[in-house]
Amino acid sequence: MLRSRFSAVLRPVAILIAVIAGASALYQLARDPTDSRQGKTPGAVWSGNEAGENGGVADAAAPRAIAPEQFATPFAQNAVQLERIAPRAPLTPTVERDTGPRPTLLHKPLVIAAGEIVFPEGGLRLKGIVVTDPDDICSDQDGRLWPCGIIARTAFRNFVGGRSLSCNLPEERWKEIVVVSCLVGKQDPAAWLASSGWVRTFVGSKYADLEQDAQKEAKGIFGSDPRGLASVPDSGRVVSPDGVSPLPDPLPVPLR
Repeated sequence: MLRSRFSAVLRPVAILIAVIAGASALYQLARDPTDSRQGKTPGAVWSGNEAGENGGVADAAAPRAIAPEQFATPFAQNAVQLERIAPRAPLTPTVERDTGPRPTLLHKPLVIAAGEIVFPEGGLRLKGIVVTDPDDICSDQDGRLWPCGIIARTAFRNFVGGRSLSCNLPEERWKEIVVVSCLVGKQDPAAWLASSGWVRTFVGSKYADLEQDAQKEAKGIFGSDPRGLASVPDSGRVVSPDGVSPLPDPLPVPLR
């Protein structure tokens, strides 16, 4: 009975010893045989000296000094030999900045003549046309005089109607009257004046054809008084604008 108890205690110990011995034998068999042939230790850091180059095998356990020439940046090596060259051409073409006049939105227009407008920023005249002076007196086909300058100004006031104008101005504010091109919405006010016959145009103006058509159709200042009033026949005398009594605008001026 005592022997059976002793055997029950030794049997597990014997099994454990057998398992450890078997694991050790498997570990020895699983090692890479090339490590022992080459004389290298697994995980050793390369030192730059191979066997046969310097007559021996490098000591893997010895620390290796860092070589600055291998780890320095390229700009630190041979800096005296560097040469600055011109930059390459851009991949996309550069666009020149337009420094000319740009469209500026002007508010609160005050029409003082057919083709001339005053704003809080300054006054301007439309490009390509001759401003019709409010004091101009015209003669119809029958020789009757009528105040075409005032009526032309009123017609232009009704066309603008207090709307803002977009004009190509060189500056945001100016002192003297400038001659520029403008738009009222999508309409060209200078073209409207020329086609309606309320202004004349300069030689070579792009609105010259519109003026000629207005003359053929007797529009505006090239026709008769649109009010239909009986005018005084032209006696052949030259009437000074100062000698003509001022007449009120025949058409209502829009409120601002």
